[in-house]
Amino acid sequence: MDGRAGALLRGRDVREALPPRWHHGVVAAGAAARAPLLARGARAQAAALEASESPGAHRLAGLLRRVADGRLDPAGRVRLAAVEAARRDLLASREEVLRRGGAPQVVGRVCARASQPPAGARVLYQAVRAWAPARALELGTCLGVSAAYQAVAQERCGGGDLLTLEGYPGLAERAERLWDRLGLQRVRVVVGRFAATLPDALAEGPYGYAYVDGHHDGAATRGYVERIAAACAPGALLVLDDVDWSPSMAGAWHDVRHRPDVVASARLGKLGLAVLR
Repeated sequence: MDGRAGALLRGRDVREALPPRWHHGVVAAGAAARAPLLARGARAQAAALEASESPGAHRLAGLLRRVADGRLDPAGRVRLAAVEAARRDLLASREEVLRRGGAPQVVGRVCARASQPPAGARVLYQAVRAWAPARALELGTCLGVSAAYQAVAQERCGGGDLLTLEGYPGLAERAERLWDRLGLQRVRVVVGRFAATLPDALAEGPYGYAYVDGHHDGAATRGYVERIAAACAPGALLVLDDVDWSPSMAGAWHDVRHRPDVVASARLGKLGLAVLR
């Protein structure tokens, strides 16, 4: 999440109880309800992509088939169960993080509202597993849940580095605590506004995979994609979150899909996936 104000995590106890909709069981139930819809959409789009002669389209179809299948390798299942156990603790946390001009927000609420839900996080996991990038980039760390899924996927691929950008120091610190708990050593966060941190991040490329989140503005998203695409390896996968957030974001996703350097695209829920030439 990109932002102007520095964020400081505070351990002060918050007296109000978290409403039921922030409990992990509710989050998990929502993910279970969405999974069949994602699977149907993935299969239908995979079939269409398989009719193409583009190798990129066939590669994306393979990813969609993996998503529709829903199965995980045994070691991956164990590692992701640990991530979800950590998510439960985040949802239950009453610590506060300062965001948006210094206004405090409860970590549990931030997790429920802003962290990638389990169904979407599994799409990210399968995307990284399918692409096996040596270098991956994420814009919008939040509490580190999506980065954990992607870093575990890189781990299961045999290695790779993930660089993630976050606007709020307090969120970045909380994310690092999560990764330490999970033993993820090849993920790194850089703090600052995307406008300030993205140039140096792109200089560390080329990237085989990039996940764009955290700044839900169509014009900004187009700009990020333009710059990231120029720093990507041939055949890289771009994933955009919240493409249905607003008409502005929907328009940005439309434009990304129709870029001349995009050879195949698909949409799974609020995630848009695009394969570069």
